[in-house]
Amino acid sequence: MLQNLYITFQVVFPFMAYLGLGLFLKAVHAVDDAFLRRLNHFLTTVLLPVKMFDSIYNKDLAEAFRTPVAIYAGLGTVLVMLVTLALVSRLEKDPAKQGALVHAIARGNVMLFALPMAQGIFGEDVAEIVIVLAVVVLVNNVQALPLMEHFRKKVRIAKGELSEGKHTSVKQLLLDCLKTPLLDSVILGILWSLSGLSLPIFLAVPVGGLADTVVPLAFLVLGASLNLGHLKANRRNVILSVFLKLVVVPAVFIILPIAAGWGEKSIVACLVAFGSPTAVIAYAMTETYECDGHLAGEIVSLTSFLSMFSIFLWIFSLKQLGIIS
Repeated sequence: MLQNLYITFQVVFPFMAYLGLGLFLKAVHAVDDAFLRRLNHFLTTVLLPVKMFDSIYNKDLAEAFRTPVAIYAGLGTVLVMLVTLALVSRLEKDPAKQGALVHAIARGNVMLFALPMAQGIFGEDVAEIVIVLAVVVLVNNVQALPLMEHFRKKVRIAKGELSEGKHTSVKQLLLDCLKTPLLDSVILGILWSLSGLSLPIFLAVPVGGLADTVVPLAFLVLGASLNLGHLKANRRNVILSVFLKLVVVPAVFIILPIAAGWGEKSIVACLVAFGSPTAVIAYAMTETYECDGHLAGEIVSLTSFLSMFSIFLWIFSLKQLGIIS
């Protein structure tokens, strides 16, 4: 037990340290919100796509494509959104809060949180997990636009505005997804891997160097961005969201992989995909679609902070049960 506790601590502590450093830098005013927004944009559009490519391009993907876990995770992502939509519509009557809750619960911080955690457990050999996470990102991107457009219409109707807005076509949704740097980098990495070509050393070195900066920067930004200023007013909704996001959803979606005897990488892929905190983009997107940005921001902040402890307990429990080594 003590050995598993120590190993789990070794996996999670670096992320806690980066998060704590971000909190400290924000507290001493070494960074401000404008800088953090620019850095987060640079992370998601430049550094993280490089890391995705670096995690795939030189791996043998035959095993990754044989696993059913990518399909399972994709369908599970849709199911989480549908169940959350039904639950929130019963528990909350304010459409602005409904939009924030559904988006925050259904959309996880998959790449900035889940990928580093998977690499903390398995090292760099996580091509199978990268494929799973890429599928989850694709599904999230496809379903987020019509979902938030739906709630924007509900908010406008509640305000007495008659504008219904315009519908987004399936073709446009797919084109928007293909313009996402994260998904483009995954596709490029897959194609490069299948080609059998080696990346020239003068490219491999800077690609690897840039990829190595992602984890400390991502968690530093996450820590510096934590904001719980409106927690008291949104207490009930925030507690419900945190419980569902970090406890219920991952518990539900690792049961089948464990019962079916899937490999430990498949189980961890499901854990980090469904046990990740709310995606940082959920705050900005909720604001853009005229829903409750304060509520979304509280959920992002609290799930980001508490996920350090929840993922520690999940990994420790799986190790204690002998499900992962």
